[in-house]
This record gives sequence, structure tokens and C-alpha cells, in this order.
Amino acid sequence: MEDFKPRIGKNVIETLTLGMYENPFFIYREYVQNAADQIDVAVEERILEKKSDGIIAISIDKQEHRITIEDNATGIRREESLRFLGDIADSQKDPSKRKGFRGIGRLGGLGYCEKLVFETSYSGEFVKTVISLDAKKLKELLADRFVDADAAQVISLITTLEGGEAEKDDHYFRVHLVNVTKNELLDPKLVKDYLSLVAPIPFSNDFIFKEKIKDFYFKRGFKIEEYDVQLNVNEERLSKAYKLHIVDKDFETKSTIVDVDFFQIHSSERKLVALGWYGISDGLNKVLHSNNIERGLRIRKSNIQIGDEDTCNKFFKEDRYNHHFVGEIHVLGDAFIPNARRDYFNDGKIVEEFQNKLRNDVTTQLTKLAHISSKIHSRLKEIAIFKEQQVAFDSMTFVSQDEKIHYQDQLNNLRKKAIKANEIIEKIDVSYDYNSAEGILVRHLVGDSDIVIGEINQRQHESNYTAVGFSKINNSQEEIVLEIFSVLDRNLDRQDAERIKQIIIEKYR
Repeated sequence: MEDFKPRIGKNVIETLTLGMYENPFFIYREYVQNAADQIDVAVEERILEKKSDGIIAISIDKQEHRITIEDNATGIRREESLRFLGDIADSQKDPSKRKGFRGIGRLGGLGYCEKLVFETSYSGEFVKTVISLDAKKLKELLADRFVDADAAQVISLITTLEGGEAEKDDHYFRVHLVNVTKNELLDPKLVKDYLSLVAPIPFSNDFIFKEKIKDFYFKRGFKIEEYDVQLNVNEERLSKAYKLHIVDKDFETKSTIVDVDFFQIHSSERKLVALGWYGISDGLNKVLHSNNIERGLRIRKSNIQIGDEDTCNKFFKEDRYNHHFVGEIHVLGDAFIPNARRDYFNDGKIVEEFQNKLRNDVTTQLTKLAHISSKIHSRLKEIAIFKEQQVAFDSMTFVSQDEKIHYQDQLNNLRKKAIKANEIIEKIDVSYDYNSAEGILVRHLVGDSDIVIGEINQRQHESNYTAVGFSKINNSQEEIVLEIFSVLDRNLDRQDAERIKQIIIEKYR
């Protein structure tokens, strides 16, 4: 065993660059994440005065098929650059302090371009370092079964190192993806949408609940990490996708977030392990359309998304209820270690307790809210239908006493439903604390709605009754026609029934 030297085959590179991730946009997350880490280091080393001085700039050139991601953080010392950028899965980052720590992500771009270039200069040095990795040659080496080289040797074969002059105060790190082979990575809108969900960026100024959320977190000892990420020159700074208005398939506003509510998750040792917020809208009774790209509870570590919109589905008794909501769950502490794909966490006691509390407490409460919303919407609809039919009934002219009785019976049945609906709404309204999520939801849904159920005006209905008096048919035939009218009333909606009856009346009057 002393002479045994394990050999890591070259194909592991393909696994790390293409096989590990389903979504090619992960490269943006990885490079933004690395830049954010270095901004933290730059503040610690006083290269930057404060975190807000750090800038992460993304430039997309569709014509040249080129992507550049740059930060003004520490840069990398020349003497460390080859080891830092050339070693595979051997990051020196402290996982308890940094967002990325495996040393895998920086090679992600190799799978989507012909050349991956790292350019950097460290503050105080007069040089810049340029490391180029020939991704096109890499693919050829990996495909050639006669090339007998391990992963490290293959990386050496595709890597070149160059130097150049730099200003003493220069400190930056740039990633260039040259001749990008995946067109969707060059679409600014798709990139913006992706980063608005994944990146550690601020809430939009239009999202009026942002200060309420940050204040709730801050009072519990947690500050949401935010970084200045810019997309293309003169573009406004990126912000999270959360908005006040929920849209439908045509991007028309269907509902509005009227407030936000919060939850906390503690471990069995009463340690705070997660903080969360969610939006309270008047559309909690329905699954949000996919045009609302922010839909679903999103898990975040260091304000970077873990997984996607479906990750929390499994914590609801019915998957679909996750997509009734928008919101975030920020996990806290070193126990939450993202797996290599960053679609969830490595197993552990705290992770298991977090899952149980999320499943048994949080999502149960949210599902209850969705049910309350659905119940109120249904009852309000029943009241509205009665009121609409009451107005229509008051304006109708009946062609027979039977017809009037038929419509009156229908209206009385609708009134009974409306009365019951009113009672249910009032009972729900008094069941919950004024400031609770349920209380806020009920008050907003009911609002100033007129849910009082009035009496049916019998006298007006009598005055609207008019006998038809068919002159072209005898009494026996008239009775048959009136029977036909009753059949029409029972089997067609009111407008269609009235239209057909008027045609018959005009013919035989």
C-alpha cells in the first residue's frame, strides 16, 4: 500500500464542468459568488473601505460571443495565481466564512466556451497575471481515448501563463469566456432573470416591504448580505425579482402583495437556525403563474439561493401549495453546508431538525392561509352572484306567473347560499388576531365589500309581471308554449332563455 498512488482520470474534468450541473447559468452564480467572497476579503484586508464599495460587473457581447465578469476586490498575488486557479477542487477558503469553498466553480466556464481566461492584479503589485485555459483543446483531449493523462496533466496541457504591467493600486479579477458556445448564456434578459433569483443582491426599491424584512432580520442578529452586481454598461444595478403585483399568463395584474409575515426556526437546543418571510396577497388561493419567476419559497445561504423554485415543494403536504407563495428562508450557521451542486445541503442533525420544523410548522401554517383565502374567495363569489342575480331579477319582465315563480325560487336559493356565506366570513373574521397573517388576509379580502344580504322586493316583482297573451294560438297551445318556456329556464342560462322566448313571443303574440 505504501507504493499505491491513486490516479484521478481526465474524465473527472468533464464531470466537474458539464456533468454536475443541469443549468448552464450556474457559471454566473459561481463567478459572482467568488467575487462576493473576495469583496469580503478586501474589506477585511482594508483594500476596500466597506462592502458597498465592491462592484461585480458582468459584460455580455453577443456579437463577439464573449462574457466578462469582473470585480474590484483583492485580486490574486502573482505567486499564488497558478495554484489558486490551476488546482482542481482544492480551495483554501474557510467554509464557515466563505460562500464558495470547494474550488470547483471557477472551472465551470470551460464547458461553455472555447477559451477561459483569468486576468488579475493584486493591490500593491506592478504586474498583472493572465492565465488562459484552452477549452477547445480540452474537449479534444477528453474525446481522444489514446491520450493517457490524468486530470492534473490535462489541465497543465491546456493552461498558459502570461504577465504584464499594471498600476500599483490596481486590484481586480476578471473572468473572460471567449467564443461562448451556449447562446442562451448571451441573452441579457435570461441572465438578469437568473441572477435576480440566485445572486446575493438587494431588493428592488419598488418592493416596499424590503426595509420591514431587513429590520426583522437585523433585530434577530442577522444582516442580509448584499452586493452591487451590474449587468452591461449603463444598465441599472441588479435587484431581486420580488414585486408587489402578481401577474397571469398575459402578464396582467391578478393580485397584490399587501403585507409580509415572518417565521423563525429553532433547533432542539433552542438555537436560531433559520429566518423566513413570505408575502400575503389576495391571490393565495391559487397557484401563481410561471410568469412570476420569483414564485415559491426559496432557500438561501449567505443570501445565495440553494436549489430553485421547487426545492421546498417536498415540505408541503401537497407540492402545489409552495407555488401559492413568494418568500425566502435564510438558513444560519455552519451546519448548513451546500452540496457540490448547490441544490441542497449535506446531511446533518441541524438540517434534519430544520426540515422537520419547516414541514410540521411553517408549511402547515402557509397551507392553512391558502385554505382560508380559498374559502373567503368562494364565499364572496356566492354573495356577488346573488347580488348580480337580484339586480337582474328586479329588472325582468315575466311572460308568465310560472316563469316569475321559477326565477324567484332560483333567487331564493342563491340568497340562502349568500346568507350562509356571510355567516362563514364573519365567523372567520372574528377568529383571528387583528395583526396576525390570517387577520391581515381576511381584512384585505373582505375590505369594504358589501356582504349584507337584503330582502327580495316582492312588490316590484309583481309589477314587472306581464301576461303575454298569444293571439295566434289557442289556450291549449299557449299552455304548451309556457311549458317550453319553463324547460328553457331550467336548461339554459338566463340570457339565452330570454332570447329564444322573445323570438317565440314575437311569432305568436
